[in-house]
Amino acid sequence: MFTYRGRVVTDKDIIFIKELIAQNPDASRRALSRKLCIAWNWVQANGALRDMVCRGMMLELHRAGFIRLPDKKCNPHNPFVERRKPKKIQINQTLLCPFGKRA
Repeated sequence: MFTYRGRVVTDKDIIFIKELIAQNPDASRRALSRKLCIAWNWVQANGALRDMVCRGMMLELHRAGFIRLPDKKCNPHNPFVERRKPKKIQINQTLLCPFGKRA
């Protein structure tokens, strides 16, 4: 058994996921996770699929050796990885009106 974010994944579930991957050899990881959410009726309180959670679970199962996911089809560009820290700015901290003196 395997537990991911409170969901228990049984041996039967792992077999189901392996069959899902085998039946959809050209599907992306995202497409597989959506299909799994639909098959399991794994939805959020608002009815949306728990797609990101499902992908995370499938990735953990893959890393643990329970399943074999297809290779990533794309690697989206993340501009935050290459972002440089902003330069420090100097702030004039001179008092406008010294304490005890009034204009």
